[in-house]
Amino acid sequence: MRGLATALLVLAPFAAAAQERPTLTPSRDVDVVYMMVQADAPGGPRVVEERMRWAAAAGKLRIDPPIPGLWMVMDTRTRRLATVRDADRSVLEIESAQSLPGPAPAAGTPFQRRGADTVAGQPCTEWQTADVTGAPTLACITDDGVLLRASAAGRVLVEALHLSYAAPDPSVFRIPEDYRKITPPPVQRPPP
Repeated sequence: MRGLATALLVLAPFAAAAQERPTLTPSRDVDVVYMMVQADAPGGPRVVEERMRWAAAAGKLRIDPPIPGLWMVMDTRTRRLATVRDADRSVLEIESAQSLPGPAPAAGTPFQRRGADTVAGQPCTEWQTADVTGAPTLACITDDGVLLRASAAGRVLVEALHLSYAAPDPSVFRIPEDYRKITPPPVQRPPP
């Protein structure tokens, strides 16, 4: 789960600048299955799959990580993230800003168009950018905002295996009402 989340965070919220840059959020409904290498897996690196479904008009994203019985729904309009665990019938809900720590790039990080490629049968544009540490990152993103591949330090972090453009069933974004709600402790923010 951390691999794809990290790759998306490397590309996600950038401050607007007067330069050419890709769209970083899908502008239409899409269902993508990604492959990633979990470098820190017990017993050594392993390849895992993660599914992501976007309902563009509703501003919702469902993530099904490679952990059975765990799934997440992010509502970009309310900035809420719900992590659902079917095994113990629980839901942890937090503000999405609290849920996205990690190597997001600094505001104003530039993008440079590097070429074109095809991943999972879809054309994409390769963009050179950098994460918060300044490490070069190459991302292949469709014109409608779907990340198809991200790589850094010469290795692929995440790559789409297949995708389909179709409206997802709205029920996949519904949080079970009968699950126990868990409230996290407040996040301590450093003073300005």
